[in-house]
Amino acid sequence: MDSPRHDVILELLQAKKRLGVGELCAALYCSPSTLRRDLIHLEKMGLVRRTHGGVSLPPGNTEYSSDFRENEHIAQKEAICAIALDFLANGMTLFLDSSSTVLRICPYLERYRNITVVTNGIRTALQLNESSQVDAFITGGHLKNGSTSLLGEFAGGFVEGFRADLAIVSCRGLDEQGSYEADSSQAWIKQRMLRNAKSAILLCDSSKFGHSYFYKLAPFSQFSAVLTDALPTPAMQKAVFSAGCELLY
Repeated sequence: MDSPRHDVILELLQAKKRLGVGELCAALYCSPSTLRRDLIHLEKMGLVRRTHGGVSLPPGNTEYSSDFRENEHIAQKEAICAIALDFLANGMTLFLDSSSTVLRICPYLERYRNITVVTNGIRTALQLNESSQVDAFITGGHLKNGSTSLLGEFAGGFVEGFRADLAIVSCRGLDEQGSYEADSSQAWIKQRMLRNAKSAILLCDSSKFGHSYFYKLAPFSQFSAVLTDALPTPAMQKAVFSAGCELLY
């Protein structure tokens, strides 16, 4: 971002989804011409969509509610989590992110003995609490509005107090350059999980192929494998394999 105003504009849009020019000028204490330059810049980056007399978030950069995400592409998520079982074993320590995809691996963990999990997902922790075979730790942190994710420095500091055998994370988009998030705080906590795990796998359904977002999560080289439900483009396959990463579907 070139200006602190850009962060404020995006924060306001995350809360209200659409804002008028006059409303933004008043909130930012700036002139319409200054705001226009900011909005042109953000639109070129794909972060906002300018409309007559206002601005809104483009659909791809909206951080959807947890209820919406949990009921989207259910069959694909179940299939991906079934593949992930090949990476699990008794006695493992896992990082699980707060995504709706990774949430669906929780019931499978009952098959294993002495599993320890660290997660920043409230629903993930509650579901793990039903398993007699899982010892679950949940981070503290900021509870993101409209989600069940615990984020921020407290959550990241908690994660960094552990060393996991495997990090299991998802993402919002995937292209030839790697994985992406639509929210900086989500990317930040997942990066800490990747950094403090011996290995990592990425769970990503095919609806996310070809979509890039402003916040880079990680290149393919940081993952042992990408697990998905369909074969991606030849260019993406080449990028995955060139990074020494497996592609399983």
